[in-house]
Amino acid sequence: MKTQEPEIVRFELPARYTYLHLLSDCIADMLQLVEDVVEIEAVIYNIQLAVHEACTNIINHAYNHKSNETIHVTMTLTFDPPQLTVELQDRGNPFDSATYTSPNLEEVQVHGYGLFLINNLMDTVTYTSTPGRNEWCLVKNVTA
Repeated sequence: MKTQEPEIVRFELPARYTYLHLLSDCIADMLQLVEDVVEIEAVIYNIQLAVHEACTNIINHAYNHKSNETIHVTMTLTFDPPQLTVELQDRGNPFDSATYTSPNLEEVQVHGYGLFLINNLMDTVTYTSTPGRNEWCLVKNVTA
């Protein structure tokens, strides 16, 4: 039996909210290539939400809404086992994990749920920062 090669999509996304739908479309199209995914619509939605939250954080915090910046996106879909990896790279301000506090779910707040959602919707979330470059890697195992 021949092993299916990974599907890889790369693009440079302007760091503006108006283009986030391109990520959603790409995620949905890629996951349609995996056969017999349990609750495919929920899986697609959860990944889309996590990736949108990560990009929103990049736009808001790393770039401070500077519209001339970009987010480098690499999406890799493997089939054995089925897994989607989304890598997001930016050149903005680094994320300071020391200042992050998880939201208090007992109290209503307007902001601060993004990283909490990302960590709860994806199987693995990693962040690395080197001078001039930040990278988020979000991985979701797709159960067939």
